[in-house]
Amino acid sequence: MAATARIEITRDVAAIVRDDLHPQAQAIDAGLYPEDVLRSLGAAGAYGRHVDGSAAGLLAAVEAMTLAGEACLSTAFCVWCQDALVWYLARSEESGPRRLLAGVAEGRLLGGTGLSNPMKAFSGIEPLALTAQREAGGYRVRGRLPWVSNLAPGHVFAGIFSLPDGRRVMGLFEAGAEGVAISANARFVALEGTGTYTVMIRDAFVPDLDVIAHDAAAFVPRIRNGFVLLQTGMGLGLARGVAALMRADARGRAPAEHLPLGPSAIEDRVAAISARVAEAARSHAETDRKTFLETLRLRLDVSWLALEAAQSAMLHFGARGYLEGAEAFRRLREAQFVAIVTPSVKHITAELARSDVS
Repeated sequence: MAATARIEITRDVAAIVRDDLHPQAQAIDAGLYPEDVLRSLGAAGAYGRHVDGSAAGLLAAVEAMTLAGEACLSTAFCVWCQDALVWYLARSEESGPRRLLAGVAEGRLLGGTGLSNPMKAFSGIEPLALTAQREAGGYRVRGRLPWVSNLAPGHVFAGIFSLPDGRRVMGLFEAGAEGVAISANARFVALEGTGTYTVMIRDAFVPDLDVIAHDAAAFVPRIRNGFVLLQTGMGLGLARGVAALMRADARGRAPAEHLPLGPSAIEDRVAAISARVAEAARSHAETDRKTFLETLRLRLDVSWLALEAAQSAMLHFGARGYLEGAEAFRRLREAQFVAIVTPSVKHITAELARSDVS
């Protein structure tokens, strides 16, 4: 993507965040799904930057997500869900699912990732939740996915299911289609506006036309670095937003100037991690475990930054941050989500510990 076009897209995304997203952040936190904002971001080019698989494209997608995350992590998370779906479709060697790529990249078709359970399953943390039988022209799938985000009826998401012979297949599902029911059966302390549902799949048919990879075990190593690197935009955006929130608080600035992590220190850490993300993006296509572990270490550091920055903002605002509806408290709840979304801090530290032992 040419530098001029990239600058124009960034300006368009920044304007949508400023004019449309920021005024709705509290409502989204309370449960409003930001569909209009998400579609506007797609029309502005926020989801199409990494279709080509280049390092520059990945970084441009992270940049757009970071801008959204400065105002609202719920929306940044939905942006990541959309970006991840684009990533799968663009990396697929199957022509069927790629027919949807333009619509997803432009935000005309919204959807989720559906890979929380499979990523844990590939790490041996939990069993694969979906099973299937081969039928003429496709697969008959059953199972339950407890959390899939950025969904609504008509939205699409990816899923990985296992066959009786042990093979794993990655395909597309449509929320609300025959055999694919979604239900909201929990209320979250944050990220309530992310369109997160439990998905019940009861003998749903996935035609070969909607198969992303007939061999998911070979496909996942090709997408996992990008999958994780894209997430860094959430935590980096939250940290930048928190630093801006602290800077704008004239009342609390002087009393908080001796806190160990002030806005300047947060911004310095954001810059340092952003440089590491840029370096990691150059090797995202590598499939070896060493590269993936380095990607996980980077993602872990983003989690710690988000948690520590949001905690510092709470200390900065003191009792004012402890009031219901306080911006600092919203950011703290959001930062905790950065640390628990797959791959979570618990997941990453387990992977790194296993590597150290082996």
